[in-house]
This record gives sequence, structure tokens and C-alpha cells, in this order.
Amino acid sequence: MTPSHPDRVVIINDRSVKVGGASNLAILSADLLQRAGIPVAYFAGDAASGDPPAPDTINLNGQPLTQQGRMSALAGGLYSRSAYSALQDLIARRDTPATIYHVHGWSKILSPSIFRALWPVRERVVLHAHDYFLSCPNGGFANYRKNDVCHLTPMSMQCLTTQCDKRGYHEKVWRSARHLLREHFYPTRQTPANIVIVHQRMRDYFDRSGMGTDNIEIIRNPVEPFLKQPMAPWNKHNFFFVGRLEPEKGFEDAAMAARLAGVDLHIIGDGAGRALLEHNYPEVVIHGWKSKEEMRGIIGGARALVVSSRVPEPFGLAALEAVTSGIPVILPDAALLSQEITELGCGVTFQSGKVESLAAAMRRLASDNMLIRLMSVNCMRRSGGLAHTPASWRDALIALYGRILERPASSRTASTAIEDDYPETAEQSPIG
Repeated sequence: MTPSHPDRVVIINDRSVKVGGASNLAILSADLLQRAGIPVAYFAGDAASGDPPAPDTINLNGQPLTQQGRMSALAGGLYSRSAYSALQDLIARRDTPATIYHVHGWSKILSPSIFRALWPVRERVVLHAHDYFLSCPNGGFANYRKNDVCHLTPMSMQCLTTQCDKRGYHEKVWRSARHLLREHFYPTRQTPANIVIVHQRMRDYFDRSGMGTDNIEIIRNPVEPFLKQPMAPWNKHNFFFVGRLEPEKGFEDAAMAARLAGVDLHIIGDGAGRALLEHNYPEVVIHGWKSKEEMRGIIGGARALVVSSRVPEPFGLAALEAVTSGIPVILPDAALLSQEITELGCGVTFQSGKVESLAAAMRRLASDNMLIRLMSVNCMRRSGGLAHTPASWRDALIALYGRILERPASSRTASTAIEDDYPETAEQSPIG
């Protein structure tokens, strides 16, 4: 009989350092599981750091696609031979009937090749949907050309012929090919995968893509407040943006709106967009990435937090870290948390992708101390049910692993059939 408690969890993620939401949570899960007595192996595409997430950390020494040469990124982003070989070898040498494989991120370095390696153990694989890459080729259900949320069916003819990518149609074609490869190696339509979504409204997007959703589980992310106690935001003046400086996060929209509203914007985070901000918006204060302790000394001066994403944010970790600290938030109406946060009186929304709408929201909160005070009180009184604590999140993950291990092996025939096709496919394909 298969035990209902994992004897090892293999965490799979592009990065082994904290550089954003998915990586932060992958690393946090490694720490929490190890503290609970569950051995963890951490499989990462990047180079080793000074503080590995687990004693058993496997680094592939790869670079993010955005830091590679064009041809290298094109080929490696579609299929990384090294990622496939290393993960296949790890599974062959160390798999047990009670080993869980938990995928947090794969699109920045690892590529769809990992799904080929994972197929033989797919009944014990968990896919954590921190974004929409499992269902949407550009990962955001967004038309970046129009700065609007996309309502098309992913991979439909209309989707494939629509130029929605921020770089160019050639990038859209490449992303669509990558999506097809992922689905080829790890079909999610005929055989439902074990998928964790972080908000119930994500299910609508996965349903639209035609994925099998029988094994989808909703586990909201864990949140630790930015501040240990509220800091009277109605007496403060600075607006804050926290996150990666990547186009989909709308960092330039936040900077432009702050300029239009005549308010001070501080940024905690970093990324490819830093140089643009420094050149075009010198008035913006960029603090870079900071530890939790370092952040407390900075964000205590926040009047409100700005979430300016151009994509329908699945969760919005920074927004909840702010709200649970008593800091009101401004977020786009496409964010999945927007309705809950506004109903609780903890923030306001703006029209997604519209800079003037964001500027108007900033002006409103900049000029109304009573409103900020009321929102801050609402944040502290009403936000407790919006997310997990780290401890309850750990328990939810362990419970999920147990349910997966207790399930009967229902898809062995289909799994074996597809697995047996791979040797011939590999010999005939330039990516095999």
C-alpha cells in the first residue's frame, strides 16, 4: 500500500534565489517542508547561490532566457536537453512510490523538456499555477499590444493569428510552439493534471483553455505582513510599487501615473526595466530588492501600495502583504483579488491598463486622509481570511500530497502509451 505521507518532495523551479513571487514561494516551501521533517530535493535551472534552498540542491547553471543570446534562448527555451537529462537522471536514480514532484516555475530557464522527464511519474506531479503559462501561450491572458485583458480561447485560430506579444509576432509564434511542446510532452486535456491554483477565479481561465480540471485544487498563497504593526498611513505621503520591473507588471504605468498625479513613487524591486525608469523617470526612488527586515524600514512610510499589472494577476502577494499591514492598495479591476479587496473596503481599483485611471486613483488617495484612515482600519479588521499563513499553507500542501498518494493509479495505460512513443520521437526530432 502506498503511504499517504511523502518520503521526499522534489521542488522544481527555474531559480534557486528569491527574485519574485514564484521563486520566493518555492524556496519558502522547501524551508517549511524540511522543518516539518520531510526531505526536500530542490531542482533549479540557475547557478548555485551562497544560500541554497535545501542541502540537496541540484543547479543546472543555466541563465534566464532574457540574458542569453537570441539563438540560444530560442532553442533552449523550446527544449533544454540539459534540463531533461538531469531531471530524467534524478527520477531514475531516486524515485520512490512516495516521492512528490512539485513544479513551481519552468518558463524562464528550464523549458518544456522537464515535462517529458516528468511524464512517467505524472500521477505524483503537482503543477503550481503561479501564472497562466499552463493554459495561455503568453502566460498572462493579456494582449500586450492593446494593454488589455485577452478574452480569446488559448491556441484557437483567432488566438494564433492575433499579435498580442510585447516583442513581436515572431515571439508569439515561438511561445505558441513552446505551448504545443509542453502539451505534447505533458497532455492536460485528456488526462487531468494535479494543478494548484491560487485563487478560485483562475479556474475560469483554465476552463476556457480546455484543460482537464478534475484535479485542480485551490490553495491560496501564504502571506506575512510587511509590517509587524500599522504605521498610520494617513500621515504618510509616499506611494509604493513592490515587484519585478518587467513590462507585464506595469511598472512604467505606475511611474507615469505618479507623475500625472503629482505624488512620490518608491519602488522595491528590480529587473530589466530599471534602466528605463532611471532614464525617463528620475524622480522615482528605486530601492532594489530588499529583505523583509530591510523592507520594514522603508515601507513604513507608505500611504498606499500600487499594483499596476497589465495581466489579470492570479493572486497579488504584495497587495496582501500591504493590506495585512494596514496599508491600502490600488489595483487593476482585472486582478483576481480586486472584488474582494474593494468589498472589504481595503482599497480601490482602476481600469486595467489605463494610466489616467490609475493616476485618478492615486490623486483620490493622496487627497483624502479620512478615506486612507478608514481603509487602514478595514485592512486590519477584515483581511485575515484572504490568504494562508505560512504554517497553514505548509499543512495544505502536505495534505494535498497525501491525497495524491492515496489516489488509485487511474491513468497508467495512457501514461505508458505516450511514454513508449518518446524514444522514436526523440530520434526523429532535432530537439529530442
